[in-house]
Amino acid sequence: HRKKVFRSKKLTILKQRRGFFERCRASWPEFVMLKAQLAILALFFTVMTYLVFLPAENLIFVSLMLAITSYLIYLTTTQLRKAFEQDYRVYRNFVAMCVAIAWVFTLLVKFTATFSTEGEMIAILPPFLALGIVVASFATFKLKYGRNFTYGTVEESRGEAALVRVGYDIRSNVKAGLYPVKSLIRVRKGDTVKLSVERSLLGLKGARVREIIERVNR
Repeated sequence: HRKKVFRSKKLTILKQRRGFFERCRASWPEFVMLKAQLAILALFFTVMTYLVFLPAENLIFVSLMLAITSYLIYLTTTQLRKAFEQDYRVYRNFVAMCVAIAWVFTLLVKFTATFSTEGEMIAILPPFLALGIVVASFATFKLKYGRNFTYGTVEESRGEAALVRVGYDIRSNVKAGLYPVKSLIRVRKGDTVKLSVERSLLGLKGARVREIIERVNR
């Protein structure tokens, strides 16, 4: 009886999870990326808690950072690889960059105590250097891998108007969803198309999908 109840609860949870992602028009790749993003946020939160509030608890927080890092490595080499096969290198490098930032930032700030006896100017150098590395890393990633287009699948088409389903794309910073767009070419339902996007300066809100510019075979 307990096994039946457990299976019933598990099935209900899976249905609720699937329903949530269907309502958000997201699929398995988006779910995998969400797990990676949450793990990265957890790593950053752990680092800040460690450095700001509990700097003496080295064993606890270093162990926690190692655990989250191990999970991210597992997630990247398994699920993320399958979810984003074509651009896997980009997603892998993004996760690696975030992990490296967390560890380098931690090491530099922790070493501040070593230089604190040498004077205030030297003591504040590591934190500022760490912040500089963070900004430079994200800027370099955006310049190297960023693009002003993405791909999608036509769901509906009427004249110059079309409804296109787009998956999450880290390179153009486009969120998954259905987008009504203008089409510069003739397209039909089921076509894979290339779409131009308008990226914001900071990229906090995600890019805006503008119009279909090309029909492609991927």
